[in-house]
Amino acid sequence: CSVSVNEATLISVHSRYVGQFYMDLRHGKGICYQPDGSKFTGAFYLGHVEGYGTLEWKDGKKFQGLYKCDERFGPGIESYPDGCQDVGLWHGNHLIKLCAEVPGYFSVLDYPEHYRYIDDRSQRKYISVKEDPFLHSYKHLPFDDKDIFPEGVFAYSHNTDHLALTHSFLEECDAWYFQNTTKLPEEDHWPVANVTPLLVRIHCQVEFISDINLVLNGIRSSHGPSGPRELAAEHLIQKAARGDFDGVYAILRDELAHPDVADRHGYTALAAAAVHSHNDVINLLLDSGADVNKCSDEGLSALSMCFILYYPEESFKGNIAERNLHSYKVCLSISKWWPIAKVAIFLWEREKGRIDRGSFCLLISYSGIFHVNSRQQKRWETIQLLLRRGADPNVAWVPPHILFFAVKAADAEAVKLLIERGARTDVRLPPKLGGLTPLHIAASIPGEEGVQIMQYLLNSVLDLDARAEDGNEVYGPDKVTNLSGGVTLQLKNEAGPPQQYFSSNSGPVPEEGGRSALHIACEREDNSEHARDVIRLLLMHKANPNILWSGHSPLSLAIASGNDLVMVELLKHGADPNLTLSGVVKNALCAAVSTTYEQQRTTAQRIALVDKLLEAGADILAPVTLQEGQKKAVGTAVDFAYYKYYQDRRIASTPYHILSASEQEVFQTRQSLLEHITAKLREHVILKEKEWDQEDFWLYLISDLVKFHRHRTIWLRPYYGNLCCKGLPFFKYCYQCGRSVGVQLSPCMCCHEVFTCSDTCRRKSWNERHRHECLGLLGRSECHYYMSTVCCTCVIALISREKNL
Repeated sequence: CSVSVNEATLISVHSRYVGQFYMDLRHGKGICYQPDGSKFTGAFYLGHVEGYGTLEWKDGKKFQGLYKCDERFGPGIESYPDGCQDVGLWHGNHLIKLCAEVPGYFSVLDYPEHYRYIDDRSQRKYISVKEDPFLHSYKHLPFDDKDIFPEGVFAYSHNTDHLALTHSFLEECDAWYFQNTTKLPEEDHWPVANVTPLLVRIHCQVEFISDINLVLNGIRSSHGPSGPRELAAEHLIQKAARGDFDGVYAILRDELAHPDVADRHGYTALAAAAVHSHNDVINLLLDSGADVNKCSDEGLSALSMCFILYYPEESFKGNIAERNLHSYKVCLSISKWWPIAKVAIFLWEREKGRIDRGSFCLLISYSGIFHVNSRQQKRWETIQLLLRRGADPNVAWVPPHILFFAVKAADAEAVKLLIERGARTDVRLPPKLGGLTPLHIAASIPGEEGVQIMQYLLNSVLDLDARAEDGNEVYGPDKVTNLSGGVTLQLKNEAGPPQQYFSSNSGPVPEEGGRSALHIACEREDNSEHARDVIRLLLMHKANPNILWSGHSPLSLAIASGNDLVMVELLKHGADPNLTLSGVVKNALCAAVSTTYEQQRTTAQRIALVDKLLEAGADILAPVTLQEGQKKAVGTAVDFAYYKYYQDRRIASTPYHILSASEQEVFQTRQSLLEHITAKLREHVILKEKEWDQEDFWLYLISDLVKFHRHRTIWLRPYYGNLCCKGLPFFKYCYQCGRSVGVQLSPCMCCHEVFTCSDTCRRKSWNERHRHECLGLLGRSECHYYMSTVCCTCVIALISREKNL
């Protein structure tokens, strides 16, 4: 039967084959004649019809298309003697995708409010040639031949249906099969229109065939009228959309169309039934083998289509996670109560016996609203049915994951149901929309629903500190420009308080990045109790309270947003009040005294806020760097408070009587806070100084006295170095206003223990407190009276003692 080594004629009782062989198997191009008179011309692979071919029958019917394992698989055209043609993608003897469009198909393009969530990358799907999981059979094993077969096994059997196809064997087979065909370069990727597994396999097959790509791309214009299979498929989708149970049943019973058949857009009968909430048809299709997770070419499953319809944009609550700060519109509030009002009016009219034409119209209107509510209820029932029947909430890739719909609509019941059905919680919105996760949005949902949704999500979320892709964004209130156009401070590169005066932050360097769910929850300015409950849940699940976004920690954001309940909760769960911030505020105390966020609290509340932070361990003496142009200096939170105060030149520099009533109130508020935080600074400095050894501290003060009067006490210069060698800390600041940066400090002429920055501060300090301290009446420390009466003889004695020591 052999004609040559590569070509031969095989005759059997069933058929006659003329064509190429490889290892005694039909392999390559050939013609197969069947006993019934039909003829197949095309490609064979290891004994099976595989690749492009043409099957012709005696009655004139013909099929041209792709085959795999003796069955139609992929683009194909079945032509009839009357000129009709069934065109599309085939699987076995059934069309599974048409090149025609069914009227009324569902498209996300009809819902622009959702289409904006689609990333350009999500519309293009590729499969790497190197990762091709479909071209080869599951029997392909990535091992050496000798690890699978004993040597010479093919001398006994070439049964490729039951023997493993080794890598080297398949390479040889492919070399013969593709010897006249150009293969794709290894670095190329295959574009696919639909990632449904069966359709991906079809796309992988098609790339070796160039003359039927038009069919694959859904172009039918060059073909004849629709054949019987195409018409049956179109009728199946249309009847499913109308809810014609008997019509759908008749088509499926007679196997006139595949239950998964789709139009050129991937719109299936199941999707059509789901969109119109025909649950009986849905059950019929699924019982007949329809794939509940099949997606359209846009990436929509039947379940995701139902979610788009069930959650219109009006159902979404405003949230700060998406920077969508709008609240419920008045019209929405009215629409919420208007149906009830209509019913009340109608019942009142009926009671009075005055049902006129207007009342009748009112009843009709109410019936319409009832119909809308009833339709939404049916859609929810359809969603529940699809999930019960195995719909995967993660299978669709556009628009956003369906979990976002339920979260944004504050539908806690739907969130719970989706999570129970395996919905992923680590999905994200596109980068152009901030890369938010459901947890980010849930943290910003107002009301009790937000707390409940957060509780459901935390049961499955793995990364509580997931960051949004907005690390370069600036916190809204910090964008406000300085009212003064610039601050005029005389910075002199002051070094700030000595190290011994403050508690250094020995913790890890704060991590900077995008917003976490905790950041978003701390930004909230709605109900404080609900925000606190959300934050408590996050912290109880070990969310990190000490990470930064836009230079802010969750604690500083809570201070800026005016939520004291949240602030207390953060401090209770490990938020560091001394965490160094990288933005316009340098630590939590700076946020508390900043004029940028002052509108969130009254004067008493701002003062209480400072006290709460100090009680929680905030260090008022921690160094704070200030900068004006190229000049820098290190001060304290008090210096920062004055820095912000003088940015508003209108309030800081205008005479009080010229200010308006509201401006005078702002002035008084700011002055009260400045006085309070200065008093706290003074207390902390005095407490720190009492910790030093008093004898050494006296010597240090005397050395400062000598330094100040050395132009009059030349004879003390030889001893000055000995006094200064102690290196004791001494923090110079204005004893009245608390400033240590940008001011010229002068010591008290009597005791040289305190400094003031101006005549005004010196007089106020003397009158309010320092008169008694300097004269030794109250005693700031044990050395006050001694220092106020010290003489040169005492200085010499102390110097001598120091030398002897």
